[in-house]
Amino acid sequence: MKKQALLLLTCTALLMTGCASASPTTGGSSASDPSVSSAAPAATAAAADDAAAESTAAPEAAELKLGKKTSLGDWKICAKKISSPKKIKNGNYRYFEPSKGNSFIVADMSVRNNGKDEAEFLPIAGLKDTMVIAKLLYKDEYNYTPTQLLAYDKDLAAKKIEPLKTKNGILVFDVPKKIAKAKKDLKLTFTLGETTVTYSLK
Repeated sequence: MKKQALLLLTCTALLMTGCASASPTTGGSSASDPSVSSAAPAATAAAADDAAAESTAAPEAAELKLGKKTSLGDWKICAKKISSPKKIKNGNYRYFEPSKGNSFIVADMSVRNNGKDEAEFLPIAGLKDTMVIAKLLYKDEYNYTPTQLLAYDKDLAAKKIEPLKTKNGILVFDVPKKIAKAKKDLKLTFTLGETTVTYSLK
């Protein structure tokens, strides 16, 4: 008799378990399911964060006017004025001329080395992240690099400058005559790593 009662209790328990697991389910999600109720707000919050990041992104640096000093790494630089001479005198009898069909664009500059060691301004070769690169931009599409005037003391390209000293000199760009006449479309840029400062030549 005890065996029959035990068997009956076991069968009853199994039937109740089967009924509980057979409760119907639907393809929809329950509003009480925490994984569902939090998914949409999380996605919305992420989208809001992205939009806020875009709206608060740092604006591009404004273009500098000639005569304005600026810093770039250990360098303090200032593009003072721009000219287009037909030739550049080097002593009493020697001079530099632009290539045939070209003109010079000359930037009068001052450069100060605020670093602790002697350094070369606008070196001919070096690591991109550690060297200053100068370019003359035409309509933000065409770019020209400085022309080095060999044995000319005022040429700042590849000029070595001691710590805490300032050098005054020039950067010379040998460009087509058409570009030399379009000063309103020209910009002078100096880049060090990911940082660029720009002078408007208008």
